[in-house]
Amino acid sequence: MENKTYDQLITELKEATLKLSSSEISMEEAMKIFEENIRRIQLAKEKLTEYKGTINKVLEENKIEEFN
Repeated sequence: MENKTYDQLITELKEATLKLSSSEISMEEAMKIFEENIRRIQLAKEKLTEYKGTINKVLEENKIEEFN
């Protein structure tokens, strides 16, 4: 799961949410999906933090200075 992209994780979260909406799912399966989703959310958050760091680095390295 760690090698998935942010978009893949979000897609899986959406799909899992639909499964949880089903009245035909057992409590055990719902708990398994819930636990997997918690991990997906953690991984997605980590990826967003990485993206933010990369964006900040690029912005800092390419800072445009004003001429006086």
